[in-house]
Amino acid sequence: GCLAPKGMSVDSHGSIDGAEWEELLPEVDLAANSHHLLALWTATATPYNFVRLTLHPDGGVSRLRVLGTVATDDSAEGEMDLASVNAGARVVKASDETLGRKENLILPGRATSASLETQGWKTRRSREDNHSDWAIVRLGEPGFLTRIEIDTLFFDGDQPVSAAVQACYTEMENPECDSECFWYQIVPHTELNGNRLHQIDVTLNDVPFSHIKLVIHPDGGVGRVRAFGQRVKEIEEEAAREKAEAAAEAALAAEIGADSSAQATDSEAAAQRPAAAALPATPARKPVPVARPAPSAKDSAAEHRKVKKTDKPLPIRKKIKTKGDSKDAADDDQFSSRAGELIQSLTSPLPQRKRALTRSRPEDDTDDASVATSESQTKRVRRKPKVRPTAPGAQ
Repeated sequence: GCLAPKGMSVDSHGSIDGAEWEELLPEVDLAANSHHLLALWTATATPYNFVRLTLHPDGGVSRLRVLGTVATDDSAEGEMDLASVNAGARVVKASDETLGRKENLILPGRATSASLETQGWKTRRSREDNHSDWAIVRLGEPGFLTRIEIDTLFFDGDQPVSAAVQACYTEMENPECDSECFWYQIVPHTELNGNRLHQIDVTLNDVPFSHIKLVIHPDGGVGRVRAFGQRVKEIEEEAAREKAEAAAEAALAAEIGADSSAQATDSEAAAQRPAAAALPATPARKPVPVARPAPSAKDSAAEHRKVKKTDKPLPIRKKIKTKGDSKDAADDDQFSSRAGELIQSLTSPLPQRKRALTRSRPEDDTDDASVATSESQTKRVRRKPKVRPTAPGAQ
């Protein structure tokens, strides 16, 4: 096998210019009138678009089939048929394919009358009530679906009565192996007509799907089924690209703003420079030395004595007490004690007079009049001294 650019031709010797052939299957022995199934040890990591079969020494081969997974074209953009074999889709399982193979559903183009084997998928007739057949298609890549097409070309009279489409998302090849997989009804039961292309708009832009399931009632044949949409990978790349562009625009705007602010600062500084240059320069003041008179001999001696005094403290002289000094000290103490008593009497509050209470019986009321009477009684009356008459002629 080899991977050659598009448009390259093969010469008579089975070679392609610029292509390097790699051995996929080594030489094996073949038997007559037999069907040989030959498997590779490991799946190839590189996609191929050409294979070359070599016979030793000669002979005939009726059919050659190469089974594998279709490699998708990453350069495709926008809406595409995710259920096409060209996009890497695969029919995982079908309930019945007696009259037509399930792989015909995802073939490119419409069915033709020349090839009956590729006209479409067809199931046998059923006499059961509420019977239905189904086929599960794994999309080439998970995507957001926008439109479903069901083609019944060359099926007129043997087409199903109605059809419905379900969708799910799972990372497994067969959704029946995933217990948590849930099928969503994206197309309800729709009546089908023979020899006609049915287009149904779904527009599911918020939920991605990886598989679709075509359900027909009760049986019949369908030529093609297509699921148009946009790949999740492409949408994520587009969102990342838009985010990067927005970040670049924001960075550019911030840089422009920083440049404009710097220019404004420079212009303000330039405007302030002429004003500063117009002002006269103030000369720096120098310290003026002060002339001090030379010290005289007398001042030097006084300064010398002062330093001498400060260096050594003078001794404390004791005072000799005399009799006169002790008397003066006693007078001072007496005077200070009298002055203290006088100050205390002036500053202390006056004592309250105690009222003289007279004895009275419990039933008598002591009012202000009685208290006044008792006080007047307790006061001592000062009597005038009597003057004795003197006898006449007495001295």
